Order: sequence, then structure tokens, then C-alpha cells
Amino acid sequence: MRPPVSFLLLAGALTTGCPVMAQSTAPDTKPYATLNRQAVTYRGPIGTRDKDSSGEVAVIGAILPLQGVEQTEGKALLTAAQVAVEEEQVRGPLPDGLKLALRVRDSSGPWGQASSEILKLIEQDHAVVLLTSADGNIAHQAEQIANKISFPILTLASDPATTATNVPWVFRFGPSDTDQARAFCHRIYVELRLQKVLVVAERDHDGRVGSVEFEKAARELQAPAPVKLDISASASDIAAISEAIRTTAPDAVVVWTDASLAKEVVGASQRTSPSKPVFLCTKAGQLGTESPARGGQSIDASVSQNLSELFTVTPLAPTELVAQHNFEQQYQARTGGHPGIAAFQAYEAVHLIAAGLRAAGASRVLLREYFANEGRFHESTGIVPFDPAGNCLKEFAVVPLAYAESCCSNPL
Repeated sequence: MRPPVSFLLLAGALTTGCPVMAQSTAPDTKPYATLNRQAVTYRGPIGTRDKDSSGEVAVIGAILPLQGVEQTEGKALLTAAQVAVEEEQVRGPLPDGLKLALRVRDSSGPWGQASSEILKLIEQDHAVVLLTSADGNIAHQAEQIANKISFPILTLASDPATTATNVPWVFRFGPSDTDQARAFCHRIYVELRLQKVLVVAERDHDGRVGSVEFEKAARELQAPAPVKLDISASASDIAAISEAIRTTAPDAVVVWTDASLAKEVVGASQRTSPSKPVFLCTKAGQLGTESPARGGQSIDASVSQNLSELFTVTPLAPTELVAQHNFEQQYQARTGGHPGIAAFQAYEAVHLIAAGLRAAGASRVLLREYFANEGRFHESTGIVPFDPAGNCLKEFAVVPLAYAESCCSNPL
């Protein structure tokens, strides 16, 4: 059989030394063009600057977990937001005589329910801005909606991806996982000079992101790779925590879970190695010593005696200490408990939203410009703590959990 013509031509080229074009690997090779990422300012569909409120109220929407294992967190955030709204109502009406109101929808339930509830907050409750909890999955669902329909969101979630798209409709009200991981690594490897670290991460979106960011931060410092333990709320996983700590014998434990599961990890760590420091991501440390564990019980007395060995990340200095002290008193009067870190953040977020409404009016587009620090509204209200992409501009430090919860954020 006669060989194909293409095969003969290729063979001829190879035998006659026909030159072949190759990609240049010279070090001075430059791309044809470069794209300035900071110049990419597409912000979704162009909205109007008209008032978006309906009737006589300006609505803050909140999507919170009100059932299931995270309902303690959701109820704490709801109480904090209600206290802030009532304080703003005492200050008087917003521009155009609008009254500030809060509408809450439940993020608990099967996948997709949160998205439906977010749309209800926008379409039925006529919210002009949205506040989300620390759940990264919920924050991403809100982000997808916000970027498509031009809707401002303040979130307590720490996932750095929420502000990585440079489409700034989502504003993160706290340190990202990257910020926390670098702060933890600096304290553990540089300041304390520890070597062996056990990272306990929940098998969910937030746990995966946090543990990956910690591993990256450790590599940046050329530190030993941490030992990882991925867990869920199952009884077998919880039982394995103590065994993992005993066999690993870590110098420090880093926890990237929700608050209720963190109780189990902290309890196991301090019963097994009571002198070892435990570093809690902001989600794990949100509710402090008063949140119940998965079994419904509060943290035991042996653990509560070692609070000085629990650390988290919080702003270097709290704002308006007098106002926060008043909030703490009101929160305790209503709940009988101490507000956690997330409750303080929700309280501050509502007051920040109210300041934006007073400065920019009840317009979603103008609120976004206010939060993005575009300069036109801040002559009398001060600068809000976000950069134009939605990242928090506050400085953060690793502090004992007890200090963070009492609003005393002076680093050690």
C-alpha cells in the first residue's frame, strides 16, 4: 500500500533539515500587550442612582442561619443587628424621611434555598443592601446574584475569593483567610518558633480554603508543612480528634471549622495537651466560650480555665469603645450572654450601612460607591474600612480569644 502523501512530505522535511519555527525562550521576550487588572472596572449592569426603597422604609436585608447547628450564630447576629437598627431609629429618620428597617430570611435548608431567600429579600422585601453571615457558601451565592443585578453586600465570610473578581459589589467585613493564615503562621513559626502544627479543618468550602491558605503561608516562610486532619460533625470524626492530637503531638493546633465543631476540637486539644496553643479562625472563634458544641453542651470547665491558650484574629483596636460597651450591655440584657466576635461585626455593619444611607441615600449604586471609598460622600462621615475592590482595610493581629471577645484588641 502506498504511504499517504502527508507522511512522505513530513519524512522529507526531517531528512533535509528543513528549519522548524520554535517558541522563543529568551529571557528578554516580552508579551505583545499587558492588561492592567486595576483598570478593569466592570461592575455589572449599569444601575440608576434613583432611590431604591419602597414606601417609607429603607430595608436592610439579612440572610442568616436560623435553624440547625448554626442557629446559635444566626440568632446572635440577628440580635446584634436589631440592637443597631433600634439605635439608628432613635437618631431619627434617614434622608427623604425614610425609616430604617430590618428584614431577615433563613439560609438554613437544602442547597439553593439561600439563593431563593436572597431573591425574596431583594424582590419582595425591597432591601437596598444585604448582610450575610460567615458562611462562605452563602456569601458566594449572594455574590453571584449581586454581581449580576448590581446589589451591594456586606459579608462576614472570610473567603478571599469573594473579593477577587474585581467586580466590587461584595465587601468583606473582616480579615480574609489569607490574612488570618499569614498572621497565624507569623505568630507560630516566627514569634513562637514552633515547628509541628496540626491543622484541623472542616470538610466544607470554608475549611478547605482555610487549610490551603495556611499551607501556602507556611511555604512562604519555608516552615515545615503542617499535618492536616479533615473532619465533619460525625461521631467517628469527633472521636478521632483526640487520637490525632495524641499521636501527632503538635506544638500548636490550628482550627478552621465553624464555632460548634471548634468546641469539640478545643476540648480534645486541651484535655490531651492543655499547654498547647490553639489558633481559631474567625469563624471558629465567633461565639467564644458560650456557644454550644455539636452535642448541645457548653464548653466544659477544664477548657474554660485555659482560655489564655486560645487565640484568634481581630482588629488591632476596636472603634468607638463606648458604643461597643453600650451594645454589650444591651445584648446581655436581651440574651443573658456575652456577644461574640461575629455579633460585634454585625452590629458595626448595620451602623456602617446606616451611615451610608444617611450620606448617599437609599440607592444601591450610590451605596456601593460609598462602601468602595470613591470619595464623594466622606467629608463628614469618615472613611469606611474597605478598598475599592471590597477588601477590609483594617489592621489585624493575633490576640487571646478572651481579649477579642471583651473588645480589648491590644496585641500581645
